[in-house]
Amino acid sequence: MKAVSMILTLSLLCACQTPMLTLPGKQLKGIATTTTDFAFADRYKLLKLEVNPGKPYSVILRCTVLDGELYVDAAATRKWAIYLHSDRRVRVMLGSAIYNAVATTVTDPKITERFLKGRTIYRLEPDAMPAEINEAAPE
Repeated sequence: MKAVSMILTLSLLCACQTPMLTLPGKQLKGIATTTTDFAFADRYKLLKLEVNPGKPYSVILRCTVLDGELYVDAAATRKWAIYLHSDRRVRVMLGSAIYNAVATTVTDPKITERFLKGRTIYRLEPDAMPAEINEAAPE
């Protein structure tokens, strides 16, 4: 009986559209807004990150703000990080607000040394373009 209950619970969790715990989700749903910087993100411990605009894939990550800049880090084999190799456009959810952004790989040792060794560090830079324009941009 416990096994059946566990299987049903996992099936329901996998059907979710948004990320839950360590399970990835699909397109984030929330209030689309813009910002010129992510300095305010230091109020949050976690964020939701959506990658792969053509077929959205979202995850929950630790929110790291250093000197007013927002960063996330990834192991090289993480699926979401692999998606960033072909398209750096992302959407960031902080609270109920969703922001368009661009992920840029960071190699500056002054920043990378503050993260776990062997991780790829990304700076999330706000992209003030409205969602409709950003999604329509040629690839």
